[in-house]
Amino acid sequence: MSKKHDAEEAAIRELDKKWSEAATAKNMDRVMEFYATDGSLVWPDQPPAHGHPAIRASWEAIYKAAPDMYLDFRPTRIDIASGGDMASDFGLVHFAPDAKPNDPKNTAKYLVVWKREHGAWKVLYDSWNRNAP
Repeated sequence: MSKKHDAEEAAIRELDKKWSEAATAKNMDRVMEFYATDGSLVWPDQPPAHGHPAIRASWEAIYKAAPDMYLDFRPTRIDIASGGDMASDFGLVHFAPDAKPNDPKNTAKYLVVWKREHGAWKVLYDSWNRNAP
């Protein structure tokens, strides 16, 4: 991997950390800053949400359903496209500060697709699901 791709991977890892912090703080305006204008959520047990208004509505619903929500994204693999304009980000998301990787109630896997929008990395697709049956 090139040094440029190493730097891009590090940037996405930092974005994952800041996104986790914003989501846990329920800072809706900050959470929305991570999404591309044409971004989409593909979350379990919900219809897909396309675009900022629908994404915001999905986040607001999850905050209402889980007022003490905690999120911590832990990327395990980030791949940068050869053109440097898209990336995939796969890892675990923890729903509790003390969650363990094999805890099906408090840990899930995620896949996020990032794209360059006006020079910045933004979430194009946000998807996750649990390991539990």
